[in-house]
Amino acid sequence: MKGTCSAELVQRAGRGAIGKVAGVIAPFKKVRYGKLMRNARVVCVVVCVLLCLLGVSSSVLGQGDVASVSGRVLDPNGAIIIEATVAAKNVDKGVETVVQTNEDGIYRFSNLSPGSYEFTVSKRGFKVIVKPGVTLHLADTISLNFNMVVGAINETVTVQAGASMINTTDASISTVVDQSYIKNMPLNGRSFQDLILLTPGIVTNTPQRSSTLGQSGEFSVNGQRTESNNYTVDGVSANVGASADIFGYAMTEGAGASGSVPGATALGTTQALVSVDDLQEFRVESSTYSAQYGRNPGAQLVFETKSGTNQWHGTASDYLRNDYFDATEYFTNWFRSVDPTLRKSPVRQNDFGGTLGGPLKIPGLYNGKDKTFFHVSYEGLRLMLPQAAASYPVPDLCMRGDTASCPVVNGTQRTPADSAVLPVVNAFPLPSPNSIQDPTDGVSQFVGAWSNPASVNSTGVRFDHTVTQKLRLFFRFSNSTSDSKTRGSAFAFLPPSGVASTPYTDRTYTAGANSVFSSRLSNDLRLNYSSNVTTSTLSLDTFGGAKAADFVQLAQISGPFASVGVNFALGPYFLNIGQQVTAGAQQQWHLVDTLHMVRGLHQLSFGVDYRRLTPYAKPFNPLLGYSFGFVAGEADVEQNNALTVYLTDGPAYPLYSNYSLFAQDEWKATQRLSLSFGLRWEVNPPPGVTQGTMPSNVLFQNPDVNSWQLAPQGTPLWRTSWFDLAPRLGAAYIVRNTPGWETVVRGGGGLFFDSGQQVGSLGFDGPGFSLASFGFGPFPSGAVGVGLTDQALAAYGYYPHLQLPYTLQWNAGIEQALGNSQALTLSYVGSHAGRLLQTNHIPSSVATSGIASQTVNGVFLVQNGLTSDYDSAQLQFRRRLSRGLTSLGSYTWSHCLDYGSTNANFGYQRGNCDFDVRHNLQAAFSYDVPNVGHGGIAGALLHHWGIDDRFMARTAFPVTLVGNIIPQVDGRQYDAGLSFVPGQPIYIYGANCTSVLQAMGNLLPNQGCPGGRAINPNAFTSVSSGFGDTPRNFARGFGAWQMNLAVRREFPIYEHLGLQFRAEAFNIFNHTNFGFVNGHFGQPTFGQTTATLANSLGVLSSLYQMGGPRSMQFALKVVF
Repeated sequence: MKGTCSAELVQRAGRGAIGKVAGVIAPFKKVRYGKLMRNARVVCVVVCVLLCLLGVSSSVLGQGDVASVSGRVLDPNGAIIIEATVAAKNVDKGVETVVQTNEDGIYRFSNLSPGSYEFTVSKRGFKVIVKPGVTLHLADTISLNFNMVVGAINETVTVQAGASMINTTDASISTVVDQSYIKNMPLNGRSFQDLILLTPGIVTNTPQRSSTLGQSGEFSVNGQRTESNNYTVDGVSANVGASADIFGYAMTEGAGASGSVPGATALGTTQALVSVDDLQEFRVESSTYSAQYGRNPGAQLVFETKSGTNQWHGTASDYLRNDYFDATEYFTNWFRSVDPTLRKSPVRQNDFGGTLGGPLKIPGLYNGKDKTFFHVSYEGLRLMLPQAAASYPVPDLCMRGDTASCPVVNGTQRTPADSAVLPVVNAFPLPSPNSIQDPTDGVSQFVGAWSNPASVNSTGVRFDHTVTQKLRLFFRFSNSTSDSKTRGSAFAFLPPSGVASTPYTDRTYTAGANSVFSSRLSNDLRLNYSSNVTTSTLSLDTFGGAKAADFVQLAQISGPFASVGVNFALGPYFLNIGQQVTAGAQQQWHLVDTLHMVRGLHQLSFGVDYRRLTPYAKPFNPLLGYSFGFVAGEADVEQNNALTVYLTDGPAYPLYSNYSLFAQDEWKATQRLSLSFGLRWEVNPPPGVTQGTMPSNVLFQNPDVNSWQLAPQGTPLWRTSWFDLAPRLGAAYIVRNTPGWETVVRGGGGLFFDSGQQVGSLGFDGPGFSLASFGFGPFPSGAVGVGLTDQALAAYGYYPHLQLPYTLQWNAGIEQALGNSQALTLSYVGSHAGRLLQTNHIPSSVATSGIASQTVNGVFLVQNGLTSDYDSAQLQFRRRLSRGLTSLGSYTWSHCLDYGSTNANFGYQRGNCDFDVRHNLQAAFSYDVPNVGHGGIAGALLHHWGIDDRFMARTAFPVTLVGNIIPQVDGRQYDAGLSFVPGQPIYIYGANCTSVLQAMGNLLPNQGCPGGRAINPNAFTSVSSGFGDTPRNFARGFGAWQMNLAVRREFPIYEHLGLQFRAEAFNIFNHTNFGFVNGHFGQPTFGQTTATLANSLGVLSSLYQMGGPRSMQFALKVVF
């Protein structure tokens, strides 16, 4: 409940009280904008010329959403066979693709959609070879060699074995999650984040996460920051996350504006990408992938939606949840010592929907069998989302006007808040009985639990059409609307009487064409437009005994985005409350084109990748802010003396452009050795605008802070780099080629760039976007919009030679087939990231002139400089469906070191990454239980059962221990570490933990140590200068493990019609997993865990995260 007055907390408080105090940006040298535009036009010309050379229209694909199959055709003596005909037929659609072998006996299919295939090889003088049952997954690169037998062409040889389980073609490391897991695994919220974690090297974001740049994504992959992952659906980017939070950061700041995080619903679920029942499969490329992938150095998450087939198929389902079957959350029980009336919050969820696919038929007009297919899906969700019990600081009874409760503090009689301020303090919930009191600062504690309403509606429609064997087209439209009403925010110090409503509307339009010009030449293409629109409103109600007030009316302001925020900084406590409105959107055009060629033993790919993002932001306007407590603490409330701000904030219309060219060569050097070479060129200019004001920047002529000036309008934030070339290299060698027992060793490496544009968004929050007046005065008349000056809360500057961050990745591994259905892979994966972005804060107090002295919070300076290193051993076991069992498991040992995992201002000290998890085990299996008995009662009861299991376990994340703000001689400020106290243990456990914390007043007499463990407050002391002797991120939180289990029963009705019943349990053993541990030294909860893991991870709703109490859902599904 308490908090040190760190720069980060002041920023958070300022967001709700006195406006936008935001982020990071750094110095740089002036570069003429016209020159930048001329260089950008050069890239456009290069792209157009390449497209012309390819001889195709501007179109796209090549983002790995298709499979490729290649190999040699040999005669009985091992000699190559030229011009043999190889046909690949999709058995579900009846679509056939035909190629011929070249002068080296090589054939290649570059553009096969995932599915089941039958391959046929024919040549006059040889028997026809038929190989059925070859299953191709998303982005597969498979080698199939054929040995023909001399004979008549009307004779057939059938080869029964399917494709090998192991990768024999390149050094990439990836994991495919197919229908076996998508349709069977218990998925909390019908959202598939849990399946992504099956890939080795992937961990969730840290439960210690903050909102700073670098930590707004969900997953860290092989030591990369969470905003470094690239999501694609049907071959085009799905990184169209949007936000319009209640503090006005409406798309102008953060990773969402620059296209670095994926779209999601208001609950953080994946229906905004694709509904589970509409998902065919996905692949996670995690290391040293080919040059066709780029823009981000983390994982490439490639999703493919379902398409129709020649057979009608579909589903209709309903998933129900009710808290009657759920366990009580740990902290709801724990906080009953404060409020004995606390009860488990109700859960009501209904997730319903259906799919339908097949050939497009219009009676009497058109029959699309073997040619035109459709697939439609719908999913709806209605939810009452329970919130775990939590504590919030609120004004005490004295401040609310109860004079009988006013104590004498340091010889002075306290009095209630000024009458004009009473509507504000009474808008907070009433203090809970038996809660912790702080009469000095006028703060009590409210403890409560409740449920928040939410809804999701997701629709997808896809059409596939085969024009000829050489041309296939497709189009997909999706529409996802969602809304969530969230009461309170402990992170933002917002009480539960404040309700934030955040609706999202996410739409995508994707078209594609697949062309085969000859046996040696083909082209893949996709074109996409996506939009993601959101608004956010903060309103007040009477929850917890609060008295709702209309702050906007009290302040006598008007307008669609009129907002009022009030902040109390009372000792170590921050309290925010207000009414605010913001809006924002993300808009994307994405074009990708890839040309495939076969030249002898070389399989070549050349491509273009262009993305254009045009988000917009409509922040609160005007905003009246009042901050009490910065002068005389609680007395400011009694005297109605507030720091005031009147802020008018104009809209922003950023423009982000990404240009990429790539070339890839897959060379079958020998029968056993495959080599891959790739090169990708990345060009990521600084952001511009589609209209209105350009982002602001600071002109740095020399190191003297007093000489820093605001750069002229139109000055680019940084100079575009034209030489970011990313080579890729890989090799795979087949040690043993015995069918079913193949052994392959492989290794590779590559260079991967990040876009760097995440920080570019901050320039839209600096000078030129706001007019503000500051002063001291009473509520509500003290903040008046007179004498406005062009004064911002902060300026943002970029280092003149800012460059794109990069990552060097390398791996080596061995893969062993264990029969025709199983494989084991052992890999070493390492990486080094350089030129990572960092932010330094130069406060206005160190400057006497220049732009730093003309803003409230000075200058935030963005520059390169941080590095990170990652090493891991990764083990993966895969079993495709055999004898009713499918399984996938992985284990990762890893160690990640860096100088900073976010861009926030702190002491940059090399230490464990924020997402450093040493041991991580993930496993899943699906088992169709053999039928028992042959009929009668046994058959009725014991036939058609299945069990699906998901298990996960990991060791703890680090905890950053934070002390005082330390100013440096150059004016920069950092959050310092701590120093050890000799002889004190770092951790305290059980009864000793309880007694120590109770003795310090950090626990009530009837409260136990949460989680049975805490970091010992007596083991540390704060430092007045320097950074202390505690290593960065040396302390650890809690490990976690959980098992989810589903039991299903199929009820066959007709040959192609069945009913499925499912019972799913999440965290079936009800094992409590703890999350956030307070690392801010001096706060009463320092060293304690204050939330379960489910309530600490962010992005995805806590109801659907790992680490919540046991919950159950039941489903009925009709399948035909």
